[in-house]
Parts: sequence; C-alpha cells; structure tokens
Amino acid sequence: MTTEKKQTFTRRITQANRSQLVVIVYEMLLVYLEDAMNAYEEDKKEDFRENLRMARECIGQMRTSLNFDYNISRNLFAIYCFADREIAKDMYSLKKENLDVIKMIFTKLHDAYYVVSTKDESGPLMDNIQTVYAGLTYSKSDLNEDFMNYDIKRGYLA
Repeated sequence: MTTEKKQTFTRRITQANRSQLVVIVYEMLLVYLEDAMNAYEEDKKEDFRENLRMARECIGQMRTSLNFDYNISRNLFAIYCFADREIAKDMYSLKKENLDVIKMIFTKLHDAYYVVSTKDESGPLMDNIQTVYAGLTYSKSDLNEDFMNYDIKRGYLA
C-alpha cells in the first residue's frame, strides 16, 4: 500500500462512525489483496507475503470486533476464519490459488456494509481530532489541504 493510500485511510478513519469504519477496513483488506496479487505477478515474494500478512491483520481486526449478540456474527466469524486459513495457505505456499475467491467474498461484504453505512447517521467515533479542510486553496494539478486545531494532545483526551 502506498503512503498516499495510508494517509487517505488514516484521515477517513479519524472521521468515521462505526459502520464507515467497517467499510474502511474492508477497503484496506481489498487493497492489500490487490497488492499481493500484483506482487505475485512481479515475482516479489517478500512483498507478496507482507501484503497477505497485512490482509490477515485486517481480517483479524474484523473478527475481534464482532458482536456475538447478533446471529449474523457467527456467520461472519466463519467467513473470516475460512478466509484467514486460505490466505495463510497461499502465504506460506507462495501461491495465489484462493485470492480471487477471497477477494470476491470481501468485495460483496464491502458492498453490503457500504449500503448500511450510507444510512448510518451516527457521529464519528473519535473526538478531539484534527480538522481537515480540503479545497480552500488549490494549484493547477493538486487540491491542497489545510489542517486546523493542531494540538499536541489531540485524540488523547478522555
């Protein structure tokens, strides 16, 4: 994942509510799977493994955040465990046999959660965050961003 994509995801995470956060993690997972596939095609074994490791981290995050008070969580847990096992097999065998199927599963889950997130009107999970204003100034080829409320303690107040 490029530094620019990481910064974009970080910025989106700071502004996200619960359902949007799930969508963002799915998008990160899909980027890591795509990067792994590209690394496999370019025969970059270490990059392939690292991207799959990061994809497994995303799945692990999703698995640990499930609320088992809802029946759907059991189904999602089974899907996450299956995907994690299949990615681990590909990671250690240096093959991409299962990545297309895993990508298809998580694309469908992403799309479903995206629909849910558009209806979620709750506020962001993080408080005391830096405000980003995009488009106040711009150049010929870029959109500049200004950061407001810069504070060394932002995000740490209880």
